[in-house]
Amino acid sequence: MMNEMSEGLQREWDQHLKELLDERMKVIHDHTHTSASLQRSHDLIMKKAVCLALKRTEGEWGESPTHFTFFLMGSGARLEQAFWSDQDHGIIYEGESEWHRDYFVRLGRNIVDALSQVGYEPCDGHVMASNRKWCMSLDEWKIQLNGWLKENKWESLRYTLTFFDSRVLIGEEKLLHALKSYLFSYVEEHPFLLKRFTENTGRLRKGTGLFNQLLVETKGKHQGMFDLKQIVLFPYVNGMRLLALKHQIYEPSTLERFEQLPQIHQAIKNKQKSYERLLEKRIEWTKHVKEYDRVHHVSLKDIRAEDQKLLKKWVKEGHQLYREIERAFKEGEWT
Repeated sequence: MMNEMSEGLQREWDQHLKELLDERMKVIHDHTHTSASLQRSHDLIMKKAVCLALKRTEGEWGESPTHFTFFLMGSGARLEQAFWSDQDHGIIYEGESEWHRDYFVRLGRNIVDALSQVGYEPCDGHVMASNRKWCMSLDEWKIQLNGWLKENKWESLRYTLTFFDSRVLIGEEKLLHALKSYLFSYVEEHPFLLKRFTENTGRLRKGTGLFNQLLVETKGKHQGMFDLKQIVLFPYVNGMRLLALKHQIYEPSTLERFEQLPQIHQAIKNKQKSYERLLEKRIEWTKHVKEYDRVHHVSLKDIRAEDQKLLKKWVKEGHQLYREIERAFKEGEWT
């Protein structure tokens, strides 16, 4: 292994990231964004950060010893990031040596450092390429996926669902494609897993009360705020993920999953317009948020009465969509 960076290279690294943070504040926090343009801006900044991390790793340890892919998970993969976002990502590489393992974990740590310095919060659950669980060779990844699915426990199935919402940011597309193909084949051979996946994501949070009022947080740091992510977005996201697993849709974007659903699900496909509009409204409602911790909650005082009616409609529609998919899988209707 080569030595850590010299003081001069460290200063250069810090300066590059400071400049990229300044660029991020201009590019990301542009209040004229649509949801699609915001995702393109996030990709631009994140790619630059990852390239800086790769350059730093090459300066420390030499060129990459093999082909690899760096992929996003979560909202970044689904192209659903808000103005502020945290980190969910991983690495797949070719080769099995200890040197490969050490090199790419180091790259993962440099990526976490770079993204943190340009405004992307590290993941609380350590779902990041700096964690060996999310930074493995292709063969190790297949063994891990197989283990998660065979174990068939809540936590291991949660890891599987987290991995499935993934998209290559830089590197070899074929590596991620191979893992998703393996996952599809396993689920096809073990269709009971679709029912198990619904149990993993089926605890929907209630969004409206007895008098059709929107329900806000009653305690904690978000007291008085409405949880847009958990209550409104996630029923659509989780439902479409289940159908993507069933129909072997590789794209992680919820909107793309709507697009690629077969015609037998036309009633569900018809809800795509609602989800598109919901994503645009979220941009409008959260554009003035100053920190990641607040980006998923909105104050109903700042939302017009007609928009609150839309929120209630989307709460009901999203929950119905998920429950319909859940019922079909539990009864074996689509398996």
